[in-house]
Amino acid sequence: MNYDTKREKYLTLLILFSLYLSLIEVLIPKPFPWMKIGLANIGAIISLEKFDEKMAIEVVVFRIIIQGIMLGTLFSPGFIISLISGITSLFFMVILYRRREKLTLISISMVAALIHNLTQLIVVYILLFRNIEIKSRYVIFFVLGFLLLGCISGLITGVIGEKLLLRRRKK
Repeated sequence: MNYDTKREKYLTLLILFSLYLSLIEVLIPKPFPWMKIGLANIGAIISLEKFDEKMAIEVVVFRIIIQGIMLGTLFSPGFIISLISGITSLFFMVILYRRREKLTLISISMVAALIHNLTQLIVVYILLFRNIEIKSRYVIFFVLGFLLLGCISGLITGVIGEKLLLRRRKK
């Protein structure tokens, strides 16, 4: 089996794995209906660790697009928020991963989750609230709580990613 065929098979497997984890998240109780732990990002972590940055990008983008098609939300505000947040957090994950010898997958996952949630808040504000003046301290509590939950979910995802990666990629 040549490298391209093997790569395509792993890419397909990781996209399906990410989609499966994303759909499982629907069953997990959460404080807000739209909030997810981010288990689907384990596919991106595995892609970075076992393959390369290009495969991680492909896994994230294809997962978000296929999920949008499956759920009927393609090009909806939720899809746009997910796509922009996913790409932004992956960008930071890739940058941090380049310093892998100094960082753990857990720390990389936590920062990526924090960036993902921060980006979500910014995009939601731009799409929905840019013309509304928000002057409530409760909004600050919500934002801080949302970012804290993002760090916790990044920790969970990073720990699972560390446990799944029993062998390291040969460089």
